[in-house]
Amino acid sequence: MSKLAVVVLSLALAGCGSNQITVEIKGGDGQMVRLDANKVQYKFNKLVKAGTYVFPEPDSKMDLSSGTYVVNVSAGDYLETVVLELESPPISGVENYTATFEIPSGSNTGFKREGTILYASTKKNVRNWDLFTIKADGSDRRQLTDTRDFEQHPSWSADGEKILFTRGDVMTNIDIYTMDADGSNVARLTEHPERDQRGAFSPDGKTVAFVSQRDGDVAVWLIDADGANPRKLVKGREPSFSPDGRRVVFTSSAFHDNDEIYLIDLDGSNRVRLTDNRRKFDWFAAWSPRGDRLAYNSEAFGGQELMVMRTDGKAQTRITIAEKTYEQEPAWSPDGKALAYAGKMGDDDYDIYVVGTSGFDLDDLDKPVQPPVNLTDNDDRDDMTPSWRPY
Repeated sequence: MSKLAVVVLSLALAGCGSNQITVEIKGGDGQMVRLDANKVQYKFNKLVKAGTYVFPEPDSKMDLSSGTYVVNVSAGDYLETVVLELESPPISGVENYTATFEIPSGSNTGFKREGTILYASTKKNVRNWDLFTIKADGSDRRQLTDTRDFEQHPSWSADGEKILFTRGDVMTNIDIYTMDADGSNVARLTEHPERDQRGAFSPDGKTVAFVSQRDGDVAVWLIDADGANPRKLVKGREPSFSPDGRRVVFTSSAFHDNDEIYLIDLDGSNRVRLTDNRRKFDWFAAWSPRGDRLAYNSEAFGGQELMVMRTDGKAQTRITIAEKTYEQEPAWSPDGKALAYAGKMGDDDYDIYVVGTSGFDLDDLDKPVQPPVNLTDNDDRDDMTPSWRPY
C-alpha cells in the first residue's frame, strides 16, 4: 500500500462519525423520575429531574454502534419504554436518535401515605409470627393475633373487610384462614396434610389462589371462598390476581429451571413468560391497582432489589439501586404511585418500608437519594409480607 493510501485511510478513520442518543423527559410535576438508560450506557440508572440527557456522556469513552437500545422511565403511576434501532455510525458527523417521554400532569405528584398496611411480625430471639396493622403514615400500630401458632402471609380482600392468612406450626402443618379486619371471626379455609400458604383473594372475593404441595408439586391452586372446589392451576408459587380477576401472575422454576415470572388465565391457558434472567431469580410479582404494571423483586443486578415492568414484560426497570440492601415482597399503594415492601437497610432485621415508584439510589453514594420511609423501625423484630388497603 502506498504512503498516500495509508494517509488517506488514516484521515478517513480519524474523521469517522458517531451515533448519539438524546433522551427528552417532559413533565414530571417537578419531582425526580427514574431514568434507566443502562442498556445505552452501563450503570446509567439514576434519579433525575425532567430535562434533556445525551448519550454517550462526554467522559464515558464509549461509542454507540448499530443495534437495539432501550430506555425506560418510571415516575409515579407512569412507566414507559422507548426502543431505538441504531444504524452504523456515519462516515462523519453525528447521527442523533431521540427518545422522548411525556409524563402526564399529575402522574408524579408524590404518593399519598393513606390507608392501612397489614403485615406479619416476629421477635428475632423467640420466633412466633403474629399479624399487625399500621397506618401508612406510621401511626396506629395494632396487633391482630396473639397465639402460639405462627400467623403469616396476610393479605387484604379487595374491599379491605377480610384478611387471608396462614396459621400453623412450621414443624407440623400450615393451613389458610380468614378473619375480619379487626382480627375477629377467624375461620379455617383449607385443611390438608400438606402445607397450604401464601393465599390471595380474587377481586370479587369469590376465589382464593394459594400455594400447596398437596399432589407433590409446588403449585398454585384455586379454591372457592367457602373452601369448596379446590383445583390445581399451574406449577408455581406466589400468586397474585389481576384487578379484573381474569389472570394470575406467579413465580415458577418448573418450565425453565429458573425462578421466573409468568402470567396465566384462570382456566390454565395462555401461560406467558415475562422475565428471562438466566441464573438470576425473580420473585413476588404484584399487580398495580390499574392493572397496567407489575412490581417484583429480582437479583438480576446482584442483590434483592425492586423492579417494575409493564404487564407485557416490557419496560423492566430496576428502581432500587442498592446492591447491599434487601427489598422484597412489594405491595402497591392504592394510588399506584408507591410500594410497601419488606426490606433491610444495613441492619439485621426486616422492616416495612414505603418508597415511590421511582425508587431510591444508594450505590456509590454517601447517603441515599430519595430514601425510603421505614414504617415499623424495629430493632428486635422481623416484619414481612405487607399488604396495603385504601383506608
